[in-house]
Amino acid sequence: MKKSRWVKCISSQGTTRGVAIEATDYVQKAIDLHGLVDEEAVRLGEALIGGMILASYAKFGERINLNVRGTGQIKQALVDGFPEGFARGYVVKNDISAAPEGYGPWGDGLLSVLRTKGTEGQPPYIGTVPMATGHLAKDLTFYWVQSEQVPSAVGIAVSVEGSKVIEAGGFLVQAMPGASEKELEQIEKHIVEVGDLARRFGADAEPTQLLSEFFQDSTFLLLEEKEIGYRCECSLEKVERALILIGKRELISLRDENKDVEVNCDFCRKLFTVSVTRLGELSEQTKRD
Repeated sequence: MKKSRWVKCISSQGTTRGVAIEATDYVQKAIDLHGLVDEEAVRLGEALIGGMILASYAKFGERINLNVRGTGQIKQALVDGFPEGFARGYVVKNDISAAPEGYGPWGDGLLSVLRTKGTEGQPPYIGTVPMATGHLAKDLTFYWVQSEQVPSAVGIAVSVEGSKVIEAGGFLVQAMPGASEKELEQIEKHIVEVGDLARRFGADAEPTQLLSEFFQDSTFLLLEEKEIGYRCECSLEKVERALILIGKRELISLRDENKDVEVNCDFCRKLFTVSVTRLGELSEQTKRD
């Protein structure tokens, strides 16, 4: 299996840009970690590709959080994406068998993107739009147009058989200031002509080839090719910092139960254990009641 990666480009006129992502290996690792199959595996894969697309044009030091809340089989998906080329995520299941009639598999709901700046003291930016179609790629397109005022086209495709990812990939094409209507029409035409995106990634798994078809009416420059992957940065230290936030009284109460506290990371399923002795030490470190 080829290593997952993104390829970024810009037209020679500087008026349009794009990124294409081959994500089969990336998505496979995620669904293996979470033990997902079929519909749930597809939805996690879509959310992870969406998060990686968002992260691909973030600035270094930023963090992107994609939060999708729907009414389909998946109630919520959370993804943290980073411009260094890695992300993590998980999904929360819903107790229904299908999305409401008239919507795609995610149903209706809300899509939010939180951009946390790397510079200390800068407030995060959050944009929220309704899930207008229930198809994540289309609703991400709507997000960019509505929340960030950037004409965009997004494609996401994930195909699985049970717990095996057959193909997974996605793309983003955006208009930059100065883009003409003719340029946008030509790119939109070629995107439509690409056809079954999942099958295309399964056939050649070449993001560069996909971009060349989108930009076939103009020359373009390749800006970056980067390996991407699933990575979680959880740690015992972060778990302990979170426990400190619950306050001294709660920590003392947990300690007095005389049981170690076990915490599972939602993103990677890793189990952390905080001993009774350590709970007492943490309670002494916080002045918050």
